[in-house]
Amino acid sequence: MEELELQDRPGFFGRIREKFLKEEPVEDTFEESPRRLAGPSVHNLPRYSITVRRQIFTFQDAVAAADGLKRGEQQILNLSGAETVLREKIKDFMCGVNYAEEGTWEELGDNIYLLAPPTAAVEVAPASPRMAAARN
Repeated sequence: MEELELQDRPGFFGRIREKFLKEEPVEDTFEESPRRLAGPSVHNLPRYSITVRRQIFTFQDAVAAADGLKRGEQQILNLSGAETVLREKIKDFMCGVNYAEEGTWEELGDNIYLLAPPTAAVEVAPASPRMAAARN
């Protein structure tokens, strides 16, 4: 007697997966060019935007900064020219936007802040001894 071998027949999703996951043969005809060996080209790097807002005097300026942060642009805000009450409102508003976007908030100086989107890696260097002494 002949033995029959059972073969699993792929189902509907299995056939679709096979169509999309078919591996194309890869040719090994890679030629190294001098440009490629020199490092990445400026044209190949992703574009990254940083917006420096030197003076924020109105709440509309803060809304523009919040919209930029939501678009993924890093914001540097200088609130030193704003009135004290408005400065606190802007800080509260921008803290809320930054929290919702899960971004980074760093104080760079007196009333100067860096807000970065979650896609940006922000590295904060430790304070120098001179800076630490000035704060005490």
